Amino acid sequence: MAKLIILEGTSRTGKTTIANYLKDNGYGRIISLKNKMPDDCDLTSFYKGTFMSYDAFFQAFPEETFILDRAFLSEMVYSAHFNSKRSITNDYIQEFIESHDIKLFHLWNKHEDYVKRKPKESFMYSISDYNEILQLFGKSLDICKKLDWTTINTSEYTINQSINIIKDNLWKK
Repeated sequence: MAKLIILEGTSRTGKTTIANYLKDNGYGRIISLKNKMPDDCDLTSFYKGTFMSYDAFFQAFPEETFILDRAFLSEMVYSAHFNSKRSITNDYIQEFIESHDIKLFHLWNKHEDYVKRKPKESFMYSISDYNEILQLFGKSLDICKKLDWTTINTSEYTINQSINIIKDNLWKK
């Protein structure tokens, strides 16, 4: 059973910075999608293939710890926000949760901090869209009842404080 540290949440909350810190300090290996989706692939198929590939990889290395900068919750949230078909079912997610030792960290911040941190996207979410995305993350966390998860408001905590919260909630090294 692989150990997974999953950093989920809205854009510009420090997920990548925290993932890099954890990797650099020996907490696990980062699994991240570096390449963009091919032009001839639809979004649903792309994410389903990616998720299933990751899952097979985790099962092949059951003694390893992996750090994920986004995972199934983001796919659920953004497919709902953009009214697109989800690539994975709740049953598949439950099976995934039960087959791995997962520590999930939901990072979020206030819209004004999202704006200050200059989003990577080519557009910026309006406050109403951003609030809808926050609500969708909250609803999506409901399927994670069997999962050990922690919510961190990075508008209230610095990156270093957030890292310490995460380290305090991980398995002992």
